[in-house]
Amino acid sequence: MSLFQRATILNMVGLIVLFIGIGSAGLFYRSGQKPPALENTTGEWKDDSLALTESKTATRNIELFGGKLEVLMVQWQERLQRPTAIAIITGAVSVLIALSCFLVGRCLS
Repeated sequence: MSLFQRATILNMVGLIVLFIGIGSAGLFYRSGQKPPALENTTGEWKDDSLALTESKTATRNIELFGGKLEVLMVQWQERLQRPTAIAIITGAVSVLIALSCFLVGRCLS
């Protein structure tokens, strides 16, 4: 297999990774778009958007048993579970992998 063929394959792999990554990031973002408050069958409003660290009692208990670092780790975990964060991470990783494929393919040709 010649270097030109390897470069072409790397460019194709880069394009495939880029399209699949950006497409799945868009799907992650769209799937996370939901209204925060929903009306249930009894007519009462149900809001499940309150995070664990937004409660003062829960934050105090986490800090008491795990320290300030534990509170920061729980906050980071909650932020990274949001669909927008997952979409951004997926898009960024796919762009970095595609760019590395393009650069290696360019060096080979």
